[in-house]
Amino acid sequence: MSLQYIETSVHGLTLRGTAHIPETLKGGKYPTVIMFHGFGANRIEYFYSFVQISRLFEKQGIATVRFDFGGHGESEGDFYDVTISREVEEGKAIVNFVRQLEFVDPSRVSLMGMSLGSVVASIVAGDLSEDIHSLCMWSPAATVTDEINNNKTIQGQSISSMDQQGYFDFNSLRLGPGFIEDVASLDIYTRASSFKGNVAIIHGDQDFIAPIQYAYQYEQAYSQPIGIQIIEGADHSWGNVPHREQLFRNTLDFFEKNAK
Repeated sequence: MSLQYIETSVHGLTLRGTAHIPETLKGGKYPTVIMFHGFGANRIEYFYSFVQISRLFEKQGIATVRFDFGGHGESEGDFYDVTISREVEEGKAIVNFVRQLEFVDPSRVSLMGMSLGSVVASIVAGDLSEDIHSLCMWSPAATVTDEINNNKTIQGQSISSMDQQGYFDFNSLRLGPGFIEDVASLDIYTRASSFKGNVAIIHGDQDFIAPIQYAYQYEQAYSQPIGIQIIEGADHSWGNVPHREQLFRNTLDFFEKNAK
């Protein structure tokens, strides 16, 4: 295994990431999966899930790259300024950066996301359809538009505090009004539908943060058949060993067939 720490600059912010490179073909170019983390998370993800699966990908001869979005983890920026559209722009810049790395086969670059990172990955894949080989979404949180536009909430919490104090308190992080304003004009499914490659969605039926009906709306949006895999009993964070192992098996199987 070869582990590299990498950086790129997007709109003046330094984004920091980690690459896992297989050692099966030293000097070769590998199929590569770029991972996008969820809202308020980082490139390690819930209970190290991105690290764990990156190590498993290496054994399959697949490289991985995972960055912290701006305002998250070790990357520069303030969480206050985070918007989905900004993460999409960062995601597209990351794809272009990764395609030029010496160990990456640019014709075999795929995307994977977790929660809101899945939403970002789906839009990036739609916008860069010719450059993306395949797409896998874990627990896509496309509920965000209904929550904010219709329910005036984020994960069940009222966003009225935005008017009162100028920010939304997301697990002790200040989120600014730009996030709310951005979501108002965002059409997730239309943007995503431009991607014509292979798509897998893996979702737990006990996910109360991103209910599974939003996964099925992706199925309606794409013109090609996609694979939706529902894991019985699994929650949003894949919070026990059997569910985590099933998530990994399904993901590895999808990319073994569709990343190479």
